[in-house]
Amino acid sequence: MKHLTKIIISSLILISSLQTFASGIEFNHELTFQEALDKGKREGKLVFIDCYTSWCGPCKRLASTVFVDSSVGAYFNSNYINVKFDMEKEEGPSIATRYQVTAYPTLMWLDGNGSIKNKVIGGLDTKGLIDAGRKAADPIPDMMLDMDHKYSAGARDEAFMEEYLKLFKMSGRDNDAVLTEYLKQATAQNWPKENTLPLTFDMTNKYPSPGVDVLIKHKNDLVAKYGAKLYNEKIETLANDALALAKKKTDEKMLKDAVELVKGTGAESKQLVAKMEMDYYFNTANATVYDKYVTDYIKKYAPNDAKLLNDVAWQYYINTNDEKYLKKACQWAFKAVNTQNTCANNTTYAYLQYKLHNYSEATKACDYAILKAKEENIAPTSALALKTAIEKETFIK
Repeated sequence: MKHLTKIIISSLILISSLQTFASGIEFNHELTFQEALDKGKREGKLVFIDCYTSWCGPCKRLASTVFVDSSVGAYFNSNYINVKFDMEKEEGPSIATRYQVTAYPTLMWLDGNGSIKNKVIGGLDTKGLIDAGRKAADPIPDMMLDMDHKYSAGARDEAFMEEYLKLFKMSGRDNDAVLTEYLKQATAQNWPKENTLPLTFDMTNKYPSPGVDVLIKHKNDLVAKYGAKLYNEKIETLANDALALAKKKTDEKMLKDAVELVKGTGAESKQLVAKMEMDYYFNTANATVYDKYVTDYIKKYAPNDAKLLNDVAWQYYINTNDEKYLKKACQWAFKAVNTQNTCANNTTYAYLQYKLHNYSEATKACDYAILKAKEENIAPTSALALKTAIEKETFIK
């Protein structure tokens, strides 16, 4: 009998715990607003408040679907003091006035002093609610605000500037102005290189950046600390940023900056420079210019790269009508087909032959592209369109 009683009690405890877990957010209905804030302050937790009304449909849906989700409950019950108030009853109107709650549901996260850490108007799904809670609990915005005030007040000592820059990285804010000031102070106050170089290396992740010149100037120190591989990867990332910006702005000076960055980074730097120059001039309307860089790169570094050959050939199809260059592109496209016989490569070859008015060859290439598309289980849309266009054109003639 005692054994049976223990089993029953154990079962009831298990059922009870499962129901609690499955019930989602456990709202404390006994706490007043101020008691909730006091409890949050004592326990070092934020207070989560569901501001609702009895007639609000979205409030009811939120309560019956999202709030009861077990993953929401697991997160909220561990991290917040959870309360809810009807905005039209008891303390509700005063809370609504204090926090300007005019739409329902309104979800708020407050610290123990009653300051809003996050406020969301309207219903959220499970993920959205958890994400909103995590945003509210993120200490970085408050820390950044405090550091901003200190920086504005003139704080410039080494420890402060290091902490400030690290917060910039965590927050995702642009750090150029502060990194510039940091480097200026480092020089003026003769801060030790073993401290400033690693931080500058860590903070320099885009181009342009005030840290770029430092990385170049102190290459030997940084290679000794991080190794040539990691250092070169960092420089190549910065160079690729510079190249992307150069292409966007059509700025050859910026291209030269990108090239200068990678020169001497390793045995493959010459190939990387050649590829950067080819990429920059790839989309220019001047066929003579990009033909030089593309031809040099393919000849030296990628004579059998089917994808590059196809990409380059297609670029010629788009950018030039010069027969000399189109014939060269045809040779590259044909080599791409022989290297990797795909629908895409045959299609490019077909379009180039079409542009050269070789309709019979273009049609054959379309047929090959259509056959390969069937093998690859893709739609040969471009090849079919070109074949139709050729049929119409030759019929008219």
